[in-house]
Amino acid sequence: MSSLDTRAAKRYAAALFQFCVNEGCVDEVYANLKAVDDLMRQSPQFKNMWSSPLIPSGRKRAIIGKLFEGNVHSATLAFLRLLVDKRREDTLAEIPAELGQLIDIAANRMRAVATFAVQPTEDEIAGIIASLKQRTGKDVTVSVKVDKAILGGVVVRMDDIVLDGSIRGSLEKIREHMLVEG
Repeated sequence: MSSLDTRAAKRYAAALFQFCVNEGCVDEVYANLKAVDDLMRQSPQFKNMWSSPLIPSGRKRAIIGKLFEGNVHSATLAFLRLLVDKRREDTLAEIPAELGQLIDIAANRMRAVATFAVQPTEDEIAGIIASLKQRTGKDVTVSVKVDKAILGGVVVRMDDIVLDGSIRGSLEKIREHMLVEG
């Protein structure tokens, strides 16, 4: 997706967020959009229909009406129809993530991914959460990944921030330092 499409997705997500805040349906619409995103991944037919420029807008509106009316919040259905009407179906792939970020910001929450070399204990995860909460001043939700390639320690990613406390990262820093001095 181009940067122009990404900016459009951010604008649509921001407008949807503001509307949903006013209507009190943020969580439901967010869950609906994640479900639509899952449907895109699970159903090549739906994904092809959604992204096809050859299918007229009226036909797409009818299909999404049949699929979603009564199954999703009315704001979700109206939003999907808006994307079809504006021929911005391509932005839908990024909108759930953008909406999720806006929800997190409003809730003073941050998501992080912590990568360990081995499965961490509950105490280690709690320690990471406490440290990140103290560092950011926000509630932190941590997803855990295991990657033996980091050799040991932990690598934490939050938005654009990477905190590398891995053995591999330390070895690479030592190597770089030796190359510069050598």
